[in-house]
Amino acid sequence: MRGTIRNNTSPPAKHALFDRDTAPGAAPEQLMRAAIPAFIVPGHDAAHATSAARYLEECLPQSNYWDVAVDAQTEAAVNSRVLEFLRGAAVTTE
Repeated sequence: MRGTIRNNTSPPAKHALFDRDTAPGAAPEQLMRAAIPAFIVPGHDAAHATSAARYLEECLPQSNYWDVAVDAQTEAAVNSRVLEFLRGAAVTTE
């Protein structure tokens, strides 16, 4: 039928891909063990929920959440903030 979308994913495969209410990928326990700095910028549209950014902030121990409205995420503001994060996250070897 034209305009009909069929779901050919078997129930077991679907449950393996979407096994939690959060985004697919690493489990919360895995994220909590990540020992890397993370810069988190919230979104607010159909593909980027603010709640997803907050979830990552809670799970990643070295997260740096930038609490800024999407409208304020201008090129100048983002560039400045990313550079600030990278300078703070830089690893020095001696």
